[in-house]
Amino acid sequence: ARTSTEEAASAVQRALLQCVGPGAAEQLALAQMRLAWLEAVGDAGLAPEGMWSRVQDVRNGVATVVVSEPILAAELKLRGDQLVRSVNERQRGRPGAVYQLRSITVSVRPGASQP
Repeated sequence: ARTSTEEAASAVQRALLQCVGPGAAEQLALAQMRLAWLEAVGDAGLAPEGMWSRVQDVRNGVATVVVSEPILAAELKLRGDQLVRSVNERQRGRPGAVYQLRSITVSVRPGASQP
């Protein structure tokens, strides 16, 4: 039995496909992932002033995360499993949020401004 949230998510996805095309559903899924990531790192205290992290892409359950500083990259790697669980919990029931993470990879882009 599908929940009303799952039905709503399916309806949103169908509407996007009809209105904007197949690329829109993927863009919505990535946007939902990025939002869940920001919430998860914020709640975990991993969004210090002057540093940033961003989900760049998701492939086969692996999120590619780009960060501004090596120290932040090290902390995200240490807490990766916890962050994956938190992101997946936040994604549950959100319209268009179809990605389910298994892990993250982290790379540093020093000196870059937040994308």
